[in-house]
Amino acid sequence: MIDLACPGAAWPDYRGGSLLNLMQTLSGELGGPDLGHAPLRGDALDGIGRHRHVCLLLIDGLGAAQLRRLGPDSRLRAGLRDEISSVFPPTTAAAVTTVLTGRAPAEHGLIGWHQLHGDEIVAPLPLYVRHPAGGANAPQALADSLFCAPPLFERFVRPAVLLLPDFIADSPCSRFHAGAAERVAYHGLDDGFGQLQARLRSTTPGFHYLYLPQLDTLMHERGPDSAQARRLLAAIDAAFAALLETAAACDAAVVAIADHGFVAAPASQWLDVDADAELYGLLARPLSGETRLAYCHARPGCAGRFVELARERLDHACWAVPSAELLAAGVFGPGTAHPELARRCGDVALIAKPGWNLRDTLPGEKTLRLAGVHAGVHPDEQAIPLIACRPVPMA
Repeated sequence: MIDLACPGAAWPDYRGGSLLNLMQTLSGELGGPDLGHAPLRGDALDGIGRHRHVCLLLIDGLGAAQLRRLGPDSRLRAGLRDEISSVFPPTTAAAVTTVLTGRAPAEHGLIGWHQLHGDEIVAPLPLYVRHPAGGANAPQALADSLFCAPPLFERFVRPAVLLLPDFIADSPCSRFHAGAAERVAYHGLDDGFGQLQARLRSTTPGFHYLYLPQLDTLMHERGPDSAQARRLLAAIDAAFAALLETAAACDAAVVAIADHGFVAAPASQWLDVDADAELYGLLARPLSGETRLAYCHARPGCAGRFVELARERLDHACWAVPSAELLAAGVFGPGTAHPELARRCGDVALIAKPGWNLRDTLPGEKTLRLAGVHAGVHPDEQAIPLIACRPVPMA
């Protein structure tokens, strides 16, 4: 078990109950490589490769708590087989990369919305430089140096296709992580589900990955318990139910998962770390990571003082944990660690307590305000649903 001094924290179960283990099992079922990780506990995916088609839907942000609260009577919830854990941190950069590569965050090295890369702080998915100002690396150049874990889907024995929103389908990140697998752009929910249903009618066995980021975007803007989020989930659920009708007629198994869950972000509980000039002055560079998990790179010789001050002044909002303890506890998962993992974690991690978020604001940036967030250690951020629906065999 992961044992860190963060009472009530939820950590991934890499021994058989996490997104990482799901990908190990799925790869085995579809003739892909043995990724060297423990298989998924339980039988939710057993024999799934015997079906003509296998679909993997990733509904970004649909944590187990959100499914319970927003869709208690949904078709998605009716197909729930288990609740599993995400990875650490439970955020898109880390978790979706684990899905696309079958590698733990420790291995693929993507551990936050912002992270240290060389001497720059970059956003690994949209591929821009946050710091220093005027960073010259173009998106493709960043992708060429940042991404290293081999794509997984191209190594399945059956043809694979990635159905991606039109605004990311041809991004450097999507091109790299699809590898030789086919990428197809879709335009809105109806088109995405419609294209998937059309592909299921082929007699050629296939693997189909549909990525749905719409709910995540809305919950960041409006909150995880908003009426807007409930309505959007209902629309996704209706499309899912229609997909299952086609799947039943086409010998297609459908698996739906999320990359992380969500928690609300009260406006009164945003902590500006840079407002404390003495504390912030001990850092060699701005914060990286996420608002629920900040990686802090201290000036030489200042790490101890930073931990001391952070625990004294910020204890109401976060735990200050030496990054070496996170690494030793294995929170980023098993496997051979990325050569830059320890450096990207910095000297100290500020892990936000329930309800809190951490930020700094650089010149030229707008102060970040979100209604919903993730990437921390609250159980609602970590727990995700495992939904699996199989066609009923003919009598």
